[in-house]
Amino acid sequence: GAQNPFASSPPTDCFISQDEREFVGINGLQWTTRQEMLNIYKNKIKCEEEGLYSIRTEPQFAIGQRAFLVQTPNGNILWDCISFFDQNTIDSLKQLGGIDAIAISHPHFFGSMSDWSHEFGDVPIYIHE
Repeated sequence: GAQNPFASSPPTDCFISQDEREFVGINGLQWTTRQEMLNIYKNKIKCEEEGLYSIRTEPQFAIGQRAFLVQTPNGNILWDCISFFDQNTIDSLKQLGGIDAIAISHPHFFGSMSDWSHEFGDVPIYIHE
């Protein structure tokens, strides 16, 4: 679920998939657009326990990542960013108090972190060293 700059044709390679540990399916790299995804995918937000919500794309996209909204007295943190989100996702998270910061655990979640931040007022993004 990595994003790429706008172009008239799909890229020939993916910087994440260049890692020898990364799985690339038998049909090679697959490309789509956010607009195409809006017609197929939806996000499911599930309360895992008080103050903790999982966010997962259905049907499964990429390697099936999920993100978490962690509600705290000092603000809400989005732990990781799944690639796909739509207006329903934004509205649902705003009803849960919105997002005050984003924390990213590893590169599989880099793809759309800037878009998530922008949608929630350019909240800060924290990436570990």
